[in-house]
Amino acid sequence: MGSLREQLAAALPEHKHKLLFYKCGGTRPPDNTLSVKDSLEKFCKELLPQCPISAPRGKKIQIVKRNFPKFAGLEHLTLTREELSAAEIVKSIEDGTFDLGQYKGDRDDRLRTLFWIPEVLSEPDAIYPNAHKIVAGNEVYVRVYNKMGSRVKLVFTMDIARDGNVIRTVPITSFLTDADTALSYVAGQPLYQK
Repeated sequence: MGSLREQLAAALPEHKHKLLFYKCGGTRPPDNTLSVKDSLEKFCKELLPQCPISAPRGKKIQIVKRNFPKFAGLEHLTLTREELSAAEIVKSIEDGTFDLGQYKGDRDDRLRTLFWIPEVLSEPDAIYPNAHKIVAGNEVYVRVYNKMGSRVKLVFTMDIARDGNVIRTVPITSFLTDADTALSYVAGQPLYQK
């Protein structure tokens, strides 16, 4: 008989792919408990050398150092991105002048799950077109984890094109969320499903 979701999926097979957002999920990687400075060092020493990351459908995804503040959820309390660039934030972390007290504290899940990004990109449960109304990007990589609460890790990627040809794909942000919210950020049928 199955759950109500499974019954609906059987009745509406074009929506069956949505069940993956509610499945038990895989074992989650360990949380990152490092400071911002130590996280940047690990990001540069361990994560960047893995690039480009081979994703399904033959895509190669290049993570870049200047996106670290976005991946780590570092949003300044008062200054905009135009007033304080990602490169300036990275420089302040490296030279020891970074002050975490000047940044919003409600985005710590991004730093905690920072090192989950390679697994989400290389072994996603699904890849969808992006439907987020604010986050730019072409695709959303989805991985569901076996944990309580927010258990869907999303990584948004953008294709960088020149003369109509994709020259590089980069992740632009990632975060952990719940299944219902994740579903609102994806469009249509999956481009890939495990």
